[in-house]
Amino acid sequence: MRSIPGGYEARLTVVVTEAMTVDFEELGRVHPVYATYWLCKHMEEAGRKIILPFLEDGEEGIGSAVSARHLAPAVAGQRIEIVARHAATEGNRVHVSCCATNEAGELVGEGETEQAILPRERIAARIAAAEAQLDKGIS
Repeated sequence: MRSIPGGYEARLTVVVTEAMTVDFEELGRVHPVYATYWLCKHMEEAGRKIILPFLEDGEEGIGSAVSARHLAPAVAGQRIEIVARHAATEGNRVHVSCCATNEAGELVGEGETEQAILPRERIAARIAAAEAQLDKGIS
C-alpha cells in the first residue's frame, strides 16, 4: 500500500431514508431515527474511500474494527455528511476517525474505523474457508 498522507480526508453524503431507521429483525421497529448500525456502515464506507486511491495491485482492504458514538438523532429526509480522516497506519492496519454532521452543522455521531490491508488472494481464501464450513453444516 502506498503511504496515505496524515489528515487525508474522504466524504460521504447520505440522505436518511425510512429503511435507515431503527428496525430490528426480531424486535421490530423501535425509533423513527437514523440507526446507529447505519451510522457505522456509513463510517466504514467513508473510511474505505480513504484507502482506495492508495491500494497497490493485488491488495484489498477489509474492515477489522468500528466504534461509534451516536450523539444526536436524525430523521428520514435529513442529509448527513460523514467526514473520514486518516488518523494512522500501523503495519497493515489503517485507522480512520469519522464525524457525521447534519445540514445544520450539528454533530450526529463520531467514531473510528480500522481496515486491514491484505493480499486479495488471502481474503478470498478466508471467505472460501468460511463458505466451506457452511457447506459442511458448521455455522
